[in-house]
Formats: sequence, structure tokens, C-alpha cells
Amino acid sequence: MARCSMVPEPCPVLSARQLTERETHLVVGAPGGFDPLPGQFVMVSVPGIGEAPISLAALPGEGAPEGSFELCIRRVGRLTNVLTRLRAGDVLHVRGPYGRRVEWDGFEGNDLLFLAGGLGLAPLRAFIQRALLHRERFRRIVVLIGARQPSELLFREEIEQWRGRGEDVRVEVTVDVATSGWEGRVGVITTLLDDLDLDTERTRAFICGPPVMYRHVVRRLLAYGLYESHLWMTLERRMKCGIGLCGNCQMSGRYVCQEGPLFNYREVRHLREAI
Repeated sequence: MARCSMVPEPCPVLSARQLTERETHLVVGAPGGFDPLPGQFVMVSVPGIGEAPISLAALPGEGAPEGSFELCIRRVGRLTNVLTRLRAGDVLHVRGPYGRRVEWDGFEGNDLLFLAGGLGLAPLRAFIQRALLHRERFRRIVVLIGARQPSELLFREEIEQWRGRGEDVRVEVTVDVATSGWEGRVGVITTLLDDLDLDTERTRAFICGPPVMYRHVVRRLLAYGLYESHLWMTLERRMKCGIGLCGNCQMSGRYVCQEGPLFNYREVRHLREAI
């Protein structure tokens, strides 16, 4: 029986682990027919508590075990307080996936540049995992990660695994403020672009992070010479229903939940709400 996009389905939590003081990583059993692409999201709910859009941090068979998907949830309110306390064997409700389906054929044969700020690493993680799974289809892969402080870095073990691939993947990490024991780079994420040699013709950049980050990163990449059509951004803004009915996520008439949250910069450069 086909799933109804408006009916949440119960999905079991297969495992849960705390990544940071505020973020929890969940592996969730996928409903039947679940076939998402990087950049899409699901509506996650707990009956009697509420519902919220959550980006997919890993897809079935691409980072997540077959028949499951992964979420990274930040504790910020009533619903997320409940979600971050779930443990293996608990159940949450899911509908989706929603959002734009961007096929990867157009990215093949190019360099991939990922810029993740804070929680932005969670949705970009699905992109990175797909790229590494099909490594032979791409040229250089560069991952730039920023966080406010070392304790807020997500997926630290996985970052080290990416680094362990040597020249196959370049990974750079910076924090805004260093704390005791930190021996890495200090500075905003745009400083990681200072010594980066980019092929402006062949680079496709993917950006996700706090709103203040987009303006500075996009400005730097455009100044570097990247084409507007080669910049992709995830813009998760006030999504409520997931299917374009409530109008809560509109940006000058464009529905983020349907036309995004993954947007090409050229598509939204004229929208004041975009960056």
C-alpha cells in the first residue's frame, strides 16, 4: 500500500547517541518505499507534542544501514527535548521525504566543495557520504567545517575517518573560539578558503550553516570566480506542513518545502530572505 504524504507513520528508533551537549544522532527504521535524495527532509512528530522538519543526515544504504535513515537533532524546544531523549526501541512518527529532488548526474566529473557551519554538517553529511560512495565519479572532494567551539563539532569520529583517506579527500576544520586542548585552526569558516586552490570552471559548491554564514561564504566564492549556477545552498526556513499548503515557508512566493530546501544561488540571489 502506497504511503500517504500527509499521514505520519510510526518508525522505530534503532539506535541513539549523544553527539554534543545539545545534539543527538538517531538511526531510524525507514517506512516502506522510502527513497530520498541528499538535501531532502522529513517531518518528524511525537503524538501530542508536535511536528518539525528535520534534514536527513544519512540515507538508506548510503551511510545509514539498508532500511534505515539518520537524523541529527538539536535540542531547542518542546518537541526536540522529547526527540533527543529517545532511545533504541522507542517510536517516532515520520512523513516524507519532502523537498526538491536534485539528481547527481549534473555534478559528476567535477570537483565538489562542501562548506558546513555548525549543525549544517548534518544535511551535508548525506551529500558527502554519497560522493564518497561513488568516489570514482568525481574529481577533488574538499570538506570545510566550522563550529563555534570544539565541543560543538559534530561527527568528530567520522571527520577523522574522512581525513584518514589522505589525498583522496581534503578536510579542514576551524573553530571560532579555541578551548583548552584544541590544536586545530581558529577563525571563521571563510578563512579556510584563503589557501584553497579552486578550479572555478569545474567546482560545484554546497553550503549549509547558520544564516549569517551564507552571505560571507557566497561573497567569497563569487569573488574567487565560481559561477552563480555552481553554488548550491540549503535554506530551511520556517517549514511547517512540508507540502506547500500552509505558506509558512514562502520566500517572495517561492515555497522552500517544495522548491528547496536545496537551491541554486542563481535561483534565489534576488530574494532578500534568501541570504
